[in-house]
Formats: sequence, C-alpha cells, structure tokens
Amino acid sequence: IYPGINPHLKKIKTDRPDKMKFPFLLYLGTIEPRKNVVGIIKAFNIIKTDGQYPDLKLILAGRPGWLFKKIREEADGSPQKNDIVFWGPVTAEEKILLYNLAEAFLYPSFFEGFGFPPLEAQACGCPTIIADRSSLPEITKNGLKVNPWRTDQLAEAIEKILSDRQYKNKLETAGRQNIKKFQWTECATNLLKIFSSYS
Repeated sequence: IYPGINPHLKKIKTDRPDKMKFPFLLYLGTIEPRKNVVGIIKAFNIIKTDGQYPDLKLILAGRPGWLFKKIREEADGSPQKNDIVFWGPVTAEEKILLYNLAEAFLYPSFFEGFGFPPLEAQACGCPTIIADRSSLPEITKNGLKVNPWRTDQLAEAIEKILSDRQYKNKLETAGRQNIKKFQWTECATNLLKIFSSYS
C-alpha cells in the first residue's frame, strides 16, 4: 500500500522570488554519496560546456549528509562552480516554490528505500529524471529514467527537457497523473480493506 503525498505540494501560479530569478535544475534531499550528487554536478558541467544555457544554475537543496565534504570539493572544483548553489535545508514554503519553478528535478540515486522527492516534484508539475533502478522506476513510472552510473545519459536527459518544450509538458502531465496513486484517502481505504478481511 503506497503512502500519500502532502496535499500542499501542488502546481501553483507564482512570481519568482529574487533568489530564484534564474532558470535552474533542482536536487532536493540529503546531500550524500548514495544520492549521486557528484553525478549531478558532472552532468551539469556537460550541459553548461557549450554555452547554450549561460543563465542556468544548479540548486542542491537539503541538509549535508555522510561524506558531504567530498561532494562540496567536487562542486568547488567544477568550472561551473559559480552556478552551483548549495541551498541548505528548505522550509515548507521554499520546497513548494523550488519544485514549481525548477526546469527539471534530478534524482539519479544509486539506491532508495522509497523516494518521496520525485513524487513531490511530480505533484508540483516539475519534470523528473530518476535512476532506472531500486524503488524509483516502480513509484515514478512516468519519470525520465537514466542509468545513474552514466553521467552522459543524465546530461542527455536534462538537455532533452531544456530543449523540447513539448516533451517537457508531456512529462509534467504524466507526472501529475502518476501521483494520483499516492493519496492518503487511497492509502486509508486499502488499509481498511485489509483490516476488514481479518475481522
């Protein structure tokens, strides 16, 4: 039985706050190796190399986790370091704005127990790129899937979203359809069915 998604996480119409005036890619979660944040940074380097997206930034939001220092060193050594933003922990309001305003949400984890952030992003209409393994393909059926060990695949997926508005809109629509399965009313109904079967 799948859990539900916070109903406050949804597509909204909003002006960009000053600190989000630029187009950006988003990762949100604990910043640690299993989340493949280094892979995200390397894919961002590839995207920025040809100069086609000079204003594009990468926001890495969330609290530092295990081996954060190594990830920070990767970012500091990047030729695009001035366009990589370590946001830190987010408030509930910031989370909604980040998901709504991001060009794409990146979550190419090496492994996940469940994986709420991609679903939260889909609920807010943000096109989502996930790893093609662990729990992520099951729960994020309409996400764009990549091999987390292939930085070039991740970069190609990002490029596809940035360059093809029709494809981006298709992912947004498919994502909102996907999260209909993750409603607390649905969760409660299915739990009651199980309880009733033992009465």
